Amino acid sequence: MASTVVLSFLDAPVVTGPARGLIHLARALPPEVRLHVAILRGRGAGPVPPLDELSGGALTVHEIQERGAYDPTIVARALGIAWRIGARAVQSHSYKPHLIAMAVRAARRVPWVGHHHGWTAENDKVKRYHRIDAWSLPRADRVVAVAQSARDIVVHEGVSPERVVVIPNAVDARDISTPMSRAEARAKLGLPDDAFIAAVVGRLSHEKGQDLALRALAMARARGAEVTFALAGDGPDREMLEGLARELGLGLAVRFLGHQKQVGVVYKASDMLVMPSRSEAMPNALLEAMTLGLPVVATRVGGVPEVADDGEMAWIVAPESAEALADAVVDCVARPDERARRVAQARARTTERHDPARRAERYLALYSTLGVR
Repeated sequence: MASTVVLSFLDAPVVTGPARGLIHLARALPPEVRLHVAILRGRGAGPVPPLDELSGGALTVHEIQERGAYDPTIVARALGIAWRIGARAVQSHSYKPHLIAMAVRAARRVPWVGHHHGWTAENDKVKRYHRIDAWSLPRADRVVAVAQSARDIVVHEGVSPERVVVIPNAVDARDISTPMSRAEARAKLGLPDDAFIAAVVGRLSHEKGQDLALRALAMARARGAEVTFALAGDGPDREMLEGLARELGLGLAVRFLGHQKQVGVVYKASDMLVMPSRSEAMPNALLEAMTLGLPVVATRVGGVPEVADDGEMAWIVAPESAEALADAVVDCVARPDERARRVAQARARTTERHDPARRAERYLALYSTLGVR
């Protein structure tokens, strides 16, 4: 029996959150639905992210090489891929893929599903991209929002409420597990074996709030909490954050690990996750920590309170407050029994709501409403 082909357009130089979501979806879809991904590749880009390999061959990857930042020929090449594979629906993630999917939808007369993964406001360039998102998404046949808070944003921007479907992110433990022992993981990362390690995972940029985490660490240690923060990630704020760590006199109490291809090693080496974000949609780091049994301190932004209940599954605090973060870190470090109780409930929540198979069922239901066969 011929497969139903769905083609996703993605602009991702590395394996990002949306890319991981496509990997999970491809693995969980039934054999009669085949997912293809067309990845935009800018000039000088590195190797194509190995999505096909990571999915176990469950998805097929195509490359669209861009000849410049604004290359109109990519639409024709995207359309050529869609015709060649017989795409019955197109999907898009971020502003440029939205525009391509809109054009392919018009030419192929197939439904288009746009995705909203949340917005940041780190600079004026990114804000302009958001305006393109806000213009294009109301024209999609359906918009997938990863959280209720994300749904509210796109509805406010003009997407008809009946066209928005909330499909939360999923997490697959296979992608974040490692055979390493805790001692081996710490040795690999250069972390002390006897310390209480709090991981801070994410791009080093303003919206992720690592500056708040460093200030919270200084407060927590001043109050006697023996905790070391390990920042996994890289980004434009690294130099500023390293300077702030020196200014606060944190010394070896903070470690900058840089970008980590195997984030599971970071989780294995850690005793908790601190997520000090100023904005999030449906944070994968939170889901990953909950799945692996790490206690979590996080800020109440975006979809965070939809994922974890404060006081039951995590410590959820007000955003933009280093003091609130410090209070939660001190409490988490000091109460091992409470950590274990919240971790058990958090694991049950991710199993119930964020399983890849359940997420695939939601997509199949969405495709059915669009007449994709």
